[in-house]
Amino acid sequence: MKAAGVDLIQEYDEVSVMGFSEAIGALPKILKIRKNLVQFMESEKIDLFIPIDFPGFNGGLAGKAHQAKIPVFWLVAPQHWAWGSWRTSGFKKRISRLGTILPFEEKYFQSRGLDVYPMGHPLMEDYGGDFSFEKQVSNREKNLSHRSLPLTVGIFPGSRKQELQHLLPVFKVTCQALIGHLVDREVKFIVSAAPGVDPIELSEKFSIPADIVQAPLLDILPKLDMALVCSGTASLEVALAGVPHELVYKTGSFNHWLGKMLLQSDHIGLSNIILKDDLVREHLQADAAPMPLARDLLRWMARPAEREKFYKGARKLRNQCGKPGVWERTARTAFELMGEEKSGV
Repeated sequence: MKAAGVDLIQEYDEVSVMGFSEAIGALPKILKIRKNLVQFMESEKIDLFIPIDFPGFNGGLAGKAHQAKIPVFWLVAPQHWAWGSWRTSGFKKRISRLGTILPFEEKYFQSRGLDVYPMGHPLMEDYGGDFSFEKQVSNREKNLSHRSLPLTVGIFPGSRKQELQHLLPVFKVTCQALIGHLVDREVKFIVSAAPGVDPIELSEKFSIPADIVQAPLLDILPKLDMALVCSGTASLEVALAGVPHELVYKTGSFNHWLGKMLLQSDHIGLSNIILKDDLVREHLQADAAPMPLARDLLRWMARPAEREKFYKGARKLRNQCGKPGVWERTARTAFELMGEEKSGV
């Protein structure tokens, strides 16, 4: 957004934390930043407020905007369908329109009385349309099927400090186990350094031969045969690109316990949630261990029928996530909403 010419009032990374206990620790800073943003909102002439996801932080700002009679077009619906469904009634009072990105969300929120605009998933800007899905699958199959060809494994440990702390040691040992098993084959690793992550520090912590890259996933994924992926949007992106992978989630014991108490979904992986099926295996907490992960990566190589089932599911996933043009359609809707509010519609 900054590169596109947006004036930033506050840097996002100062309030980007993951987990309940971590959020509590950062609360004083978060509240101070939110107070500054409310003051800015009250002192400027705002025609439309567009909060994007991040409900714990943006919810209070949306309430203040609503009180000031500023229309609120909330993009990326909060995951009330997964936990905290009781929050929907309060959320409804703060917003004018809700933009949804997952296929089942439109019906979920409309049935609860919200004005919903189904955007389609933003990842389809890159992975819909002319994306060479079938060609990439064909190339991947050739590498996975022939032991004489090099094998390239992608490592996606996430961007938040807590994710890197919990997952990098696990991913490192998993890759060492993979190398030990495939002694007669060349194995390459590409580690994705997300924005804000120091690639040098990442290289030091991973500490086995690998390419540490800061490129967008769209540039990395065509080079991969398999991947280890932290839970989150990256896992959906990897699935849309048709890369067989293992999905991994690991956090502190308190966060995990509390999450289990609140979660209302059978899955945590977005692709599994959308399809209501086990497209990819989910390795959680104690199951997020090097030996099970290495074993399941080797399964992708040994079982062509399992790979074909995955590709079939990935095609279905792509069909359900909408078409390109998400942001252009959403921008038009934002202007329409401003017009409706000004005309009193």
